[in-house]
Amino acid sequence: MNVDIYQPEYQYASGSKANRMRGFWLAAEDGLVAKSIDQLLIYIDTQIAVERLKAEDYSKDLIERARAISNRLAGRSVAKPSHAQVEKPSQHAAAGSPPNTESLKRLQEQLLQLHSLSPQERGFAFERFLSEVFELYQLAPRRSFRLVGEQIDGSFQLGHDVYLVEAKWHSQQTGQSDLLAFSGKVEGKAQWSRGVFISYSGFTPDGLEAFGRGKSTRIVCMDGFDLHCVLTHRLSLAEVIASKVRRAGETNEAYVSIRELFPSKAF
Repeated sequence: MNVDIYQPEYQYASGSKANRMRGFWLAAEDGLVAKSIDQLLIYIDTQIAVERLKAEDYSKDLIERARAISNRLAGRSVAKPSHAQVEKPSQHAAAGSPPNTESLKRLQEQLLQLHSLSPQERGFAFERFLSEVFELYQLAPRRSFRLVGEQIDGSFQLGHDVYLVEAKWHSQQTGQSDLLAFSGKVEGKAQWSRGVFISYSGFTPDGLEAFGRGKSTRIVCMDGFDLHCVLTHRLSLAEVIASKVRRAGETNEAYVSIRELFPSKAF
């Protein structure tokens, strides 16, 4: 999250690691605290899947309470939205349905291993990882390629639509300028081209709002939380993307969290 927990404003009680965390939760803005809780829940969920922990090794009640706190701090509604139809199977579900359990566990392990790489190594490795994800979900991926004057991180096909891919794993959230740059790449291609921007660290709220203001979008966005949920909860990647595309078509929102799109799931 690119936060130095040893800054003076996070000093609390004895200054131990646990108290530094308490100090961060007390001093940081609500949105940042919510993000820290989300990241902890992702880590817990992934570790449970990778290490095959038993249910009694953690408290489901505490996890649900943590999710509720995160939702409240982030201002996320947990009520079922009016777009209930997004949870119905899409016509592309067969193409992007989950691979077998062994393959999913391997992907989860690979994603965890990316955290230990240097930033430059991790960027290229993240692109290769996503290409493997698309391959296992039977979306006919193509790896990164270069056109005159621009670099495309990859592409895949879902139904009759071709999706260009932009992949970023930076310490900072992605802002408006990167969204505009990728949108421009997509708009410069054929009419049936669409785009998926996958930013592991997520997107700035201001950037998303500015990007969607007065301009239609042909791209949808995913973050690290979306990606973890797809892999650890055996979701159809095709359904997730189709749900994001449908919501963008209805609201012009490039990014909608998977939590909002699938409110009945216990993420």
